[in-house]
Amino acid sequence: MGLLQKAVETYDAMAHRAGKIDKTEQEPLAPISHILTRAQIEITLDQDGRFITARTVGKDEEGAKIIIPVTEASAGRAGTTVQAHPLCDELGYVSPYNSKKYARYVETLTDWANSEFSHPKLKAILAYIRNGTILFDLSAKGVIQLKSDGAPSDEKLRVRWVVNGLGEEASGSCWTDKALMDAFVRYQSAKQADASPALCMISGTMEPPAGQHPKGIISLNGNAKLISANDSRGFTYRGRFSSEEQAATVSYTASQKAHNALRWLAANEGVPFGGRTFLCWNPEGNLVPKVNSSMGGGNNRRAATPTQYREQLREALSGWKERLPAKAGVVIAAFDAATTGRLALTYYNELLASDFLQRLHDWEATCCWENGPYGIQSPSLYQIIVWTFGTLQNGKMKPDDRILSGQMQRLIACRVNGSLFPLDIGRALAEKASNLLIYEGENRHKLLFTACAAIRKYRFDHFKEEWDMALDQNSTNRSYLFGRLLAVAEMVESRAYGKDEGRETNALRLQKAFALRPLSGWRMLEEKLEPYYKRLDPGLRQYYRGLEQEIVGKLSAADGDLNKKLDDVYLLGYYHQRAYRKEKPAEQAAEE
Repeated sequence: MGLLQKAVETYDAMAHRAGKIDKTEQEPLAPISHILTRAQIEITLDQDGRFITARTVGKDEEGAKIIIPVTEASAGRAGTTVQAHPLCDELGYVSPYNSKKYARYVETLTDWANSEFSHPKLKAILAYIRNGTILFDLSAKGVIQLKSDGAPSDEKLRVRWVVNGLGEEASGSCWTDKALMDAFVRYQSAKQADASPALCMISGTMEPPAGQHPKGIISLNGNAKLISANDSRGFTYRGRFSSEEQAATVSYTASQKAHNALRWLAANEGVPFGGRTFLCWNPEGNLVPKVNSSMGGGNNRRAATPTQYREQLREALSGWKERLPAKAGVVIAAFDAATTGRLALTYYNELLASDFLQRLHDWEATCCWENGPYGIQSPSLYQIIVWTFGTLQNGKMKPDDRILSGQMQRLIACRVNGSLFPLDIGRALAEKASNLLIYEGENRHKLLFTACAAIRKYRFDHFKEEWDMALDQNSTNRSYLFGRLLAVAEMVESRAYGKDEGRETNALRLQKAFALRPLSGWRMLEEKLEPYYKRLDPGLRQYYRGLEQEIVGKLSAADGDLNKKLDDVYLLGYYHQRAYRKEKPAEQAAEE
């Protein structure tokens, strides 16, 4: 019940925002006994219920999604079930052509309008509905088309109401009237007062239990329910319990608060990946960083050195600590629909804000690399997944949605829990980066950057190795040195031909074989390099000859089998040597 408890806490903290329209939000927070839906028709009445005008509400129109009151039964209606919403409903309910639905709607609205929790708008709407002219009025205004038998061509169109002439405070639209919403909440509470209470497993109090629970928490899975146990013939709870109440008892109020809060969070804070929606929030309403992206957010400053990068991370961590109290809670959850009717909670975690922020910081401090002109960065989780599991389609890497959702959850859990970087992802990225010839231009750079960042993180987590993000000229690591040699071979050939030749170097063509048998691969490359050395200017030729001899000399002193398959760190040496900018001869600097 942790998720629902935190959702209720969130609703209670944000209760003052329930029913209020905020243009900065995708959706408002719905009050208890209310849902968000769309209306296609707007009807304006006067204070006595006389028709004034009507219009069609555009799908993309601002405010097309509205808050309407619902009963527990009407919110969960499906199929042929006849359960009317108390105020805004479909033409099939508000017009008299369908006598059964119409009678149910009139009964529901009348009961509310005649109660002590009535509102002036209700009397006007009820008077108009009883008049029975709604289809004629809408047809006359050209809002709907009628069939030959007088029925509307589409009975699923929902109607919303505007009532004028009731004074400055009471007049206007019903879906923005906070007083009308509050009246219905009190009306529903009074209706439930006589119900037998039961222990609510969320609040721990004795309250009337919910018979049905809302759907539509995640807009991508509109009909999927998080709680559903009303199948007495199937296997929803049979075999474990004899009745649904034994499985879980949740009060109506707690259920409404939790589901409305989750829907509000999903609409405004949810991040969808491959059909799965990820949430990260603080129940008190404090802003928290996105768990799938950088802590720095919109910081566009370029970190040219590791020192600058560490300083930017420190500033980002300090900034979040000022906004988010250390003892505040952070909730991370992921939702997916296994079927059209069942919503699954696929991941859930609660952390103190201090732990959460520190773990985000630690991930970015170790999973990072130099990203060309953008400076040192940490690749997003999405980028890691794309380059690990994606396939090249029309020049862009794209992952399968099913793989994306599962792997995103896996990396989020790894980051939030402080777990070791996944072995298979590190190996897969190193394998792909060992075939750079397959990719072109920006894709090649993105793959190499992502692979190096992941390798650095993997090496730190599993072997406690801390690899610098600048060339280590003193390293005697065999794989690192061979990576540097591969870069030298590539640079010699590319300098000899120039940047405009558009041809791939032998170093890239033989990269895979070089990584498997580096000594044999280097001998092959060494033979092919001679013609290219001759084409270089003397200064460049001397520079690269000296660099090659320096690296070969360090390799000669290395222990073990030099021809053994290279470790993934060869890619770090390859990247470092290619990006090295210090102490180059003037001729080379001019060429670059």
